[in-house]
Amino acid sequence: MVMTSFAKVPRLAALTLTAMLAVGACGGSDAADSAESADTAATESGEAQDGASGDTEAASSAVLQVSPSLEIVGDPLVPLEDPANDPAVGEIAPVITGNSFDGSDITIGGETDGPTMLVFLAHWCPHCNDEIPEILKLRDAGSLPDNLNIIGISTAVAEDRDNYPPSDWIVEKDWTWPVLADTIDAEAFQAYGGTGFPYSVMLQSDGGVNARTSGSSSAEQILAWIEASLLV
Repeated sequence: MVMTSFAKVPRLAALTLTAMLAVGACGGSDAADSAESADTAATESGEAQDGASGDTEAASSAVLQVSPSLEIVGDPLVPLEDPANDPAVGEIAPVITGNSFDGSDITIGGETDGPTMLVFLAHWCPHCNDEIPEILKLRDAGSLPDNLNIIGISTAVAEDRDNYPPSDWIVEKDWTWPVLADTIDAEAFQAYGGTGFPYSVMLQSDGGVNARTSGSSSAEQILAWIEASLLV
């Protein structure tokens, strides 16, 4: 599937595209209904964000479900098609700064003190809900590399779908790593070339892409992917 540059797609059309991709990845039964509900959520959430934008101080202390905007530096990655033959490997990922749920700034990409695994998650996606416990098994068993940074990205937020709001959902799932709240238009997901959920990107310490993959996996498969990604 050829994906249009996200920055050139109107808000509702862009989120509809994201919803359709996510439905395919998450086994939804009705793409049209899912896209329509995502459009409605986009309109409502967008209006709420527009209404709150006039009070910066209040917004910074409130619980956010989406970032009002993102600062994106660098070129977007090509959409993921074949993880085994990924032209994005070796490319420098865009550096994106947005907000955590508490309103504080958070950045993905750029130079870090070790490799970073980015995990893009949609609160309503059943495969994302399956994936998180598998990652937590590795955490609880002490199987994750000591120098591995992990950051979640909450994306494709829809008020009328399961497990809303994502700020509560991520706590209930016992996710203990930092989380970037994507915009209502899922701009971070698009900038990193996402095509389905869950979606993981391994970055090396200089911000270059080591590997990308999509779909839920067992703890053993996730660990094997991490270890192989770190060898690139």
